This record gives sequence, structure tokens and C-alpha cells, in this order.
Amino acid sequence: MNYQLLLEYYAQGTKITIQEAELLELELYSQIESIKISKTQGCLEIAPDHICETSLVCHGSTWITCLAAVLDQLSPVKLGTKARGAQVFDELIKNGFLKK
Repeated sequence: MNYQLLLEYYAQGTKITIQEAELLELELYSQIESIKISKTQGCLEIAPDHICETSLVCHGSTWITCLAAVLDQLSPVKLGTKARGAQVFDELIKNGFLKK
């Protein structure tokens, strides 16, 4: 299943299963790696406002940012570990998609 579709369902109130969350984790890792090579990734497109709201990120955020935020909500990282949203933010800056 497409991660964007899963986020759409999540925005409508459908719970994400453990297996789906694991797939989303793999998708996030894949997307982080792919933005290092290509600037034309779909994950860099702006997500719809309702997805941003459900993800608890600012309107106008990218799909990858929303994905990371939802994963942080579903499965918070251990204390002392950088949140997925922060990891994505760092990668976006490092690869020239955002400015400091």
C-alpha cells in the first residue's frame, strides 16, 4: 500500500497497524536515502493541509515531513535519540531543500 494512502486513512481516523507502521518506517528510510540522489522525489511535494494538520506539522510541509511526524506520534524514539522529524529536517537542510 502507498504511504500517502495510509496517511490519508490515518487523517480520516483509521488506526495504523504495527505492520503498516513497519512499512512506513521502511518507506521513510528509503525516501531519506533517495533525496540524497535525486531532487525530483514525490516525497518532496507539499502535502495537503488535512495531512499536515493530522501530522501536527505546519501547512505547506512536505510529504516526507508528515510521514516522519506520524511515525514519531505512533512510535516515539527512545530518550536521547533524534526524532524522525528532526532527522528528516537535517537531511533536507544537508541536501539543499531548506535553508538554515
